[in-house]
Amino acid sequence: MDNYSRIQYQEKSNKAHRRLIYVGLMILVLLLFSLYLFFVLLPINSSAGKFSSLAETKAGIKKVKTFKESDRNGNYYSIYGTNSKGKEYLVIFNAKKKIVDKVPVSEQLSDSKLDKIYEKYKVKNVYSFAPSIYKGRAVFELSYAEKKNSVSFLTVDLKSGKVYRLIEGL
Repeated sequence: MDNYSRIQYQEKSNKAHRRLIYVGLMILVLLLFSLYLFFVLLPINSSAGKFSSLAETKAGIKKVKTFKESDRNGNYYSIYGTNSKGKEYLVIFNAKKKIVDKVPVSEQLSDSKLDKIYEKYKVKNVYSFAPSIYKGRAVFELSYAEKKNSVSFLTVDLKSGKVYRLIEGL
């Protein structure tokens, strides 16, 4: 093998090693990112599991459809699901794992009433919409963007649609 061939072989070998190092670094970065996401999401996943099983044992919910967390008025966790008879309920727990309220979906605010509230308060984009408790009543905590792109918060009674609290223009 002459010198020219040896140099070409070393260049090819160096390129292959560099590619292997880049691929290895990318795999390492993806692995670290995956681990980061796992540990960041671990508390919410464990809370969802705990409160889903509580909803089954304490409230009779057999099939959980949605889990939400609200912490504006204290930590509340809500489970939306069906019981063994197929009736839909929303169950709200406090952080001490006690049922605060169990509301049949049939008694909750209708979509048409909610649309009227959206129109009245000029709700543009909804950022969060979670059941919670406010002064002992089951409510929806809603954060949204107004037409001026400012953030506002709205606390609406879960059953009647009465607005308890409005914070505008943050």
